Amino acid sequence: MTSRPLAATATDTRPAAISWGQRQDLIRVVWKLALPVILTNLLQSLVNAIDVFMVGRLGPIAIAAVGMGSAIRMLVLVMLISVAAGAMSLIAQAKGARDPERMSFVTRQAISSGVLLSLVLAVAGLFLARPLMALVNSGGEPEAVDLGAAYLRILFLGTPFLVLNIVFNRLMQGAGDTVTPLILTGSLNVLNVGLNYLLMFGAGPIPALGVAGAALGTVIARGLGVAIVFVIIYSGRNEVKIRPGSYRPDWQMYKDIFAIGIPSGVQGLFRNGSRLLVLGIITSTEVGTYGAAALAIGFQVEALVFMPGLALNVAATSLVGQSLGSWQTDEARLRGNTAIGIGLVVMIVLALPVIIFAPAIIRLFDPSSHPVLLATGTAYFHINTVVLPLSALAMVANGALRGAGDSLPGLYGTMISRALIAVSLAWVLAFPVGMGSVGVWIALAVGVVLESIYMMWRWRSDTWLKVALGKTEIYRTHLRHLPAAKQQQYLREVRAPLMAQADTREFVETDGVVYTSAEREVRIAFSASAWEVDGAI
Repeated sequence: MTSRPLAATATDTRPAAISWGQRQDLIRVVWKLALPVILTNLLQSLVNAIDVFMVGRLGPIAIAAVGMGSAIRMLVLVMLISVAAGAMSLIAQAKGARDPERMSFVTRQAISSGVLLSLVLAVAGLFLARPLMALVNSGGEPEAVDLGAAYLRILFLGTPFLVLNIVFNRLMQGAGDTVTPLILTGSLNVLNVGLNYLLMFGAGPIPALGVAGAALGTVIARGLGVAIVFVIIYSGRNEVKIRPGSYRPDWQMYKDIFAIGIPSGVQGLFRNGSRLLVLGIITSTEVGTYGAAALAIGFQVEALVFMPGLALNVAATSLVGQSLGSWQTDEARLRGNTAIGIGLVVMIVLALPVIIFAPAIIRLFDPSSHPVLLATGTAYFHINTVVLPLSALAMVANGALRGAGDSLPGLYGTMISRALIAVSLAWVLAFPVGMGSVGVWIALAVGVVLESIYMMWRWRSDTWLKVALGKTEIYRTHLRHLPAAKQQQYLREVRAPLMAQADTREFVETDGVVYTSAEREVRIAFSASAWEVDGAI
């Protein structure tokens, strides 16, 4: 059996030039996905701030307990979020492949893997809540440990609800629906705040539970959210639909979900861990604790500036994943490049006011205008805000690569550039070189630059296309047996042109592949080294 001769096409995967009108349409598509994500993140930040405000009425010990408990919870959630990150990439590709059965399968497996992992961590958390609080609160008020442990135990019991909320949001966003997560988040946050207030301070027959009430209100709200989403996805009215099928673990799918998601989770651990190390270095310089305050202010401001970048990260994952689901590699690259370009422009616009008004921003956070904090905080912004636009390159490229299922570069970039090089350079510049706090700020900027260079180099390569292909059923069943040149020829001359037609679907069978549309059916039979086409391409 030999492959049937087909028209030769270029091997270059770089997208062809497009008109300005087409580019405008693509920009609108990216923003249509990104804007609801920005609003969703803002709502979540707002409810977190309101929670801290309400807890503040219980006193400083309560604030400390919730703060430490939240930090511990985030370390756990980082690992659980890995399920959501992997599922988002896979459902985006299934959506692009126009395969509702695959989308349903990914959804069921994301739910079952998230529940199983969260149950394990919930049980562990119940036993470890108090020891972890004692470790974090070393030398602090014992009351904070008691309050924090009670707060954490309730949150750990509700871990499955918290995780499924995140998983459902990412599944919908991956399928291209970012509006429903926005509406759900807004509604649940209003409910969350109301329940927290009611349970923290009591009303009528409801006793005042204090800090524990804040945790219980969060768990109840998220539990109701999970119930609502199940109704939505079983109703068939959303892009994400659950069709008849089993929730029994499929280990290959679990492997695919975690292969994409775990590097994203570990990346978050390295990012947060490197910040803690930098915090220890800056407080040992000439600015002492004021350096930690400057860093805290810097991170708060950057968190707001980063929101569009994080939203574009999500949009890039969805759009690139959908393009690769139908193996439109030119379109995937073009969509990724557009999201990255928008991120760069937006971050430049947002960074300029921070650079110009840096002293005023510091005074906003510190009305006393302490001279040391003012000077070191201004220096931080003048050095690090300059490279913030480059952070957008790394951030959005990371999302685009995740759309292809290629999440290891994000981990490597953070681990090497931010955690290893930046932290080591911060110590060297601060102490042996004698630059003090300025050396720390320069080191952080260098880490951002290096990470951005690496992530853009990875995006500009074709490695992510190989990663995406390796996770497809057609590759695992047939293409992996072909020589590399034959694989590329098949993708270029058969799969890509057929799947470019909006109503074509691909069915992988044990003896070949069938492409069906309203107008025709094309069958492909594979041998050990070639294929044969039955039908017109």
